[in-house]
This record gives sequence, C-alpha cells and structure tokens, in this order.
Amino acid sequence: MTRERLDAKDKELLIMLANNPDWTYERIAEKMGMTSRSVGYRIERLRDLKVLQKANLIYYDRLGDLIYSVVLKFDTGLSPQEHEKIIRDLKSHPATIQVFSGIGSFSAILLFHAETPKEAERLIREMIISNRCFASYEISQITEIYSIYRHYF
Repeated sequence: MTRERLDAKDKELLIMLANNPDWTYERIAEKMGMTSRSVGYRIERLRDLKVLQKANLIYYDRLGDLIYSVVLKFDTGLSPQEHEKIIRDLKSHPATIQVFSGIGSFSAILLFHAETPKEAERLIREMIISNRCFASYEISQITEIYSIYRHYF
C-alpha cells in the first residue's frame, strides 16, 4: 500500500503542496529545511507512486469568476447506471470545476464557476433543474477554499 511508503517528510511535503500549490521548489525547500534538489526528487517519487499528479491550478476568482457549490440529492428509483451517466454529464460541463459522489443526505457535490450570479442561475437551470433526476439541491457561493488534506495524515 502506498501510504506505508510515505515517511514524515513526504507527508509534510504533501501538506505544504496542498496549502501552497504555487510555491517553487526553492521556497518549499527553505520552509522544510531541505535542498530544492531533494524536494524535486521527493515530488517525482510521489508522482511515480501515483500520490501526486501534474495539474494546472486555475484561480477562477482572479479571472473574475465566482465559484459555487451545489449539493444534490438524486430522485429515488434511479439505477446505478443512471447515476453514473448524470455524474459523467456534470463532469463534462464546461463550467464544472469538480464533482464528488457521496452517500448520505446528498448524492453529489458540484463545484462550478460563473461570471455573475445571473449566469450561475442559468447554469443551475441547465445542469440541474432541466435534468429532472434530482429530488432536491442547495446552492452556495464559495468565498474562499481552504485545504483539508492535512487531516488525512
């Protein structure tokens, strides 16, 4: 199991990356008391272990967009295949940032971006209301995103 191969420095590095994704190797090395070469080596090793993957970080708020979250509850009686198709459709929408499936009060959580509250309403009608497979939903505007990755270690 991958988790067993991570030492305390690996976990500290993952927390540092989760909380400061735009930092350079040099800045991380300075904060961790390591060399930038050691940081680079550890990051590559974490990629090889499939713990990390390369990603483009987009700051939607800097683009003038607002970020919204919607918690969704599927109608009862939908098959697992219908659930999967709906989740795929939500993931493929151009405004979607991230989709989470869940078990409990809500079936899914959708993060999406919109330039204005009016556009967000339009997107909700397009993605959620017109779909007619959701029993309920709640929408909120996100004002700031905090990393929670440190809780996994």
